Amino acid sequence: GPPLGFGGFRGFRGLQPLPPRDWNAPQLQYRVQWRLREPSPGGPWQERIVGDPPVVVGGTPTFSPYEIRVQALNEAGKGPEPQVALGYSGEDLPLVYPENVGVEILNSSHVRVRWTLNGTPQNLRGHLRGFQV
Repeated sequence: GPPLGFGGFRGFRGLQPLPPRDWNAPQLQYRVQWRLREPSPGGPWQERIVGDPPVVVGGTPTFSPYEIRVQALNEAGKGPEPQVALGYSGEDLPLVYPENVGVEILNSSHVRVRWTLNGTPQNLRGHLRGFQV
């Protein structure tokens, strides 16, 4: 498997470094590569070589899919070719809001609330986890 794990974040972060017993040679570094997956997959990779996490990348569009690769490097050479992982740049406040709100009383302790959103899914700018009622 890959030498590192990924976490969700604004930019890229969440690398889990290899423990020293797995370095196999001195001077361990990580080659972190990323590229925007849409609108045109297969574009050029951007790259940063780091000694330790975290890796933070700025200037990314809000909540956009990225292909990410992380490869271990040391004095003896490169580690195995990494698999591509999918990650997203950071979320932001949504640009949409609920409209046409309706309430249906079901019984003395339950109601059903319905609404529509006033925009495109891209304007959510992240995962919709719910609305506070």
